[in-house]
Amino acid sequence: MRTKGWSVLLVMTTLLVAACGCAQEQAATPEPKMEKLLISDEETGEGWETAEATMQPSEEHAREGKALNFHINVDHTTGEPNYPIGWPRTYHPIPEDQRDWSQWDFLDFWLYADSSRDKLPSTPLGLILRCPDKAGSWSRTLSEAKKGEWVHFRFPLADIPNINDCTAIQFFISESNYTDKDVVDFYLDELALLRYAEPTIVNLRPLQRVLYADEPGIRVEVQMSGMKQAERRPITLHLKRGGEQSATLATDATKGPQTLLLSFGGDLLEAGDYTLEATVEGGSGVATQAIRVVSSPWE
Repeated sequence: MRTKGWSVLLVMTTLLVAACGCAQEQAATPEPKMEKLLISDEETGEGWETAEATMQPSEEHAREGKALNFHINVDHTTGEPNYPIGWPRTYHPIPEDQRDWSQWDFLDFWLYADSSRDKLPSTPLGLILRCPDKAGSWSRTLSEAKKGEWVHFRFPLADIPNINDCTAIQFFISESNYTDKDVVDFYLDELALLRYAEPTIVNLRPLQRVLYADEPGIRVEVQMSGMKQAERRPITLHLKRGGEQSATLATDATKGPQTLLLSFGGDLLEAGDYTLEATVEGGSGVATQAIRVVSSPWE
């Protein structure tokens, strides 16, 4: 059973979607523990407003319990007087005390599509997040939606301006992308905010993939999450070759991106393939990247 409304769940999931904001149908490997905050109650459908459409709980295509059914009968002759070929939509205002999403990492949901059409148009459904109004809105076309399939969407909140003041979320279609009298149903499940539940290295990027053997060190970009804004956590970088350690850096890291310098201590590296490893105190797992060292032209 899902927990109603804006309640927080600590979950372990095997669904992994890249933080690029794209959709994937299935995942390959587990991800770290995530906290989940459900944005709407799929059992009741409370809080959703509609225009030229309906939004109701449904068991028809629910992954578990109920999903929210956004139902549209496309009609090119009715609707708003000035725009008969309009924008059927559903709109969910965010309660005033829950509009700050800056402590969360992702907007996450599942989407199932059904239609009287043989297939969906290339721009089947739109998503708008008001932060805080029309002038400050963020939008995406959910072109990955597929008829007869559940598709998983995940969007990094770091990409969204004014994420500390999110006033509403909206889904809509443009009837101009559909044929008159089409029937379209979208089922929305697990609309939620996610964040890492423990300190997590979400990005490890050496600023040089190929090093000369006489380089004094390497700069590494590290992005941290699962931490409070001003929190600092010990982080350790290791440069290894064949299981043997060539260099180490132990320092502190904060939430967000930062650049660290891993010094080689005056030692010359041997040419070959190396592995950069990073761990953070209180976190699980090891982040790794491959680095190649080549002979210096000055030797």
